[in-house]
Amino acid sequence: MPIQAKHQSGAGSQVRLSHELRGLFETGVFDDDGSLVRRQWHPLPDFRPSVQEEGLDLLQGRTPTRTGLGNFDPFLGPFSLPSALSHRWTASFEFLRDLSPAYGDLVPILELWLDQWFIRQTQEPQSGLAKWKAASIGPSRSDLQIWRGRRIINWLAHLLPMMHAFSLKLQTKIWYQLLTDIARLIEPDRGFLAGLARGWEPESRRAVWTRASAILSVSGSAPGLLRQATFEEALDRVEELIAPDGMFADGSPLGTLSAAADLAMLTRVVEVEPINQRVRQALATLQRANGSLVTFNTQRGYGGLVESVLGPGHWRRSSILKTGHIGLIEAGSTRLWLRTPQGLSDTGPICEVEAQGAELVTCSPLGLSAMILERSVAMSDAQIRRRDEDGQALLEGKATFEVDGQRHSCIRTVTIRQDGRQMHGEDALFSGASGARVRVVGLQFDLGEGCSPVPSRDGESILIRTPARQAWRFRCPGFDTQINQSNVDLLSGLSQNRRHQLVCKRRPNDTSTDIIMRWDLQLEDLI
Repeated sequence: MPIQAKHQSGAGSQVRLSHELRGLFETGVFDDDGSLVRRQWHPLPDFRPSVQEEGLDLLQGRTPTRTGLGNFDPFLGPFSLPSALSHRWTASFEFLRDLSPAYGDLVPILELWLDQWFIRQTQEPQSGLAKWKAASIGPSRSDLQIWRGRRIINWLAHLLPMMHAFSLKLQTKIWYQLLTDIARLIEPDRGFLAGLARGWEPESRRAVWTRASAILSVSGSAPGLLRQATFEEALDRVEELIAPDGMFADGSPLGTLSAAADLAMLTRVVEVEPINQRVRQALATLQRANGSLVTFNTQRGYGGLVESVLGPGHWRRSSILKTGHIGLIEAGSTRLWLRTPQGLSDTGPICEVEAQGAELVTCSPLGLSAMILERSVAMSDAQIRRRDEDGQALLEGKATFEVDGQRHSCIRTVTIRQDGRQMHGEDALFSGASGARVRVVGLQFDLGEGCSPVPSRDGESILIRTPARQAWRFRCPGFDTQINQSNVDLLSGLSQNRRHQLVCKRRPNDTSTDIIMRWDLQLEDLI
């Protein structure tokens, strides 16, 4: 739902921009004296869930452990830390999302923190030589573009609703910085770029996306502020970075989720809705029954964000997301996802299986469910295909790589019965007559939380009991299968959140040149 509150840029009328910067905005936005004409600004809705614990820690002078910034004086704020201006979390004001009004009146503390930020800004090196020396080990052009774009978005979402409560002097500073950031997002300061060690390097895709989405956010917050050509150019960049199947251009599920969260904020920009619909369909394809996102890596969760971005309604799922080399089969109450890796990887194609709403085979901090190689190789020519036959469906992922000039093919094929009660898999590494130049550690299956594996008496199979009160029989004939157990929370030895892995390894007497490992999962009828 769009936020209906409207704010007048009263303090903004005290701001005076140079003629060069004013020329980047729509005609009539500024008076002849360079001041901003009063207009309505609409705060942006932010669908990213706030982390209340981090907000409380922040008010007590503690930054999140993942930032590595350490503690600070709660009155001076995080910008009192030496590395604050060159760290993404502080430079882009990402912490504003976690500061909930439920903690009390945030205006006094934010005034102190913002004053400290403006003081630090004036202390930064100004000469070209000083900036070049400082930037030789500092952020790149893409980093600065991302920080500026995220800062604009976070200010429009979280500072704008409380702007009227700040002092008039601070409001004037904020409006000047906001308008300057918007102008420099449209047209970067060439003198500043020349002073950066990496000022003229090509921008990353994430930087191009952040710039475009921030410009569209400004158009949604203050309609008519930017020139139509600027708006259309940003819309074109967004269109280019979202593939026809709805995935972000890099094929990453998390990148797609991040893009979806940015698009969800543009409730007042109707032109992005067709793009938004495509991204939501891709997200729906990657959504588990519990709302979380299938990422095919060790990062897990994001259920709250996925559900808030998708919103209510039934979304059609895609069977193939070619941009991410991802395939999906839904059979009965079973879902199977398969992804082929691209770039550096130490695994073959990765799979995840959900049965009766519970994770059966998944990926977690313990590892990925795939054929594991002894070292990372450069995967290329990633392919994913699906074929439907009578009574069953097939997914196949294939990638190739070279080691010592010898070409290898890594293929995973999974066939699932129409009722979803049985699936057969085959993982293969083909390497030519002289044998593989990279060792296969084994075939690994990371089991979902709450799944309990028990080996059979004959040692030929493993019975897996799931939280959905199902029992699945796993077999990998001709290979030794072992059960590994570990805590997911590696930082806490007392954690009871234990997960299991199945690891299938070749037997010592197996000397075959090509490696083919066949396995199957079958739902058992319990008495």
